[in-house]
Amino acid sequence: MIPDSHHGLYTGINRLWFKPGTPANVSDGTLTVSADRVAVRWAFKDAPKEGELVLRGPGQACRGDFTDTFHAASGMVLHGRQDGKAVLLYTTFPAGEGLPDWGWRIALDWYDPDHFSFRMFVVKPDGQEQLSVELRGARQA
Repeated sequence: MIPDSHHGLYTGINRLWFKPGTPANVSDGTLTVSADRVAVRWAFKDAPKEGELVLRGPGQACRGDFTDTFHAASGMVLHGRQDGKAVLLYTTFPAGEGLPDWGWRIALDWYDPDHFSFRMFVVKPDGQEQLSVELRGARQA
């Protein structure tokens, strides 16, 4: 799904937000990209974190299985599609008894030949999105 031209190691700054309008938690980050997998590493309060998104299926109707040591230790399954030089994935999760589900979106993109982007958004029940994680990595030799 991700073309050979963008396989490899990317490094950059990972930004993590808990609330809109507050400063991001910032750390160094890496993305290791292959055809069907993106491994991500960053830190929170100096504690190393890592995750992996595994892509399955055809680009027009794909699945992403995401696990990490911070957001999704038990894993989450997202569904979506490839859109040009991007993969867009979405899932919902329960917000509590009697409350409407919230959403989670992951967007990967390789529009720039020398960069790869990994972004995560929380989606409120009314459809408004908030950027939660952003790592735009530069290709390493």
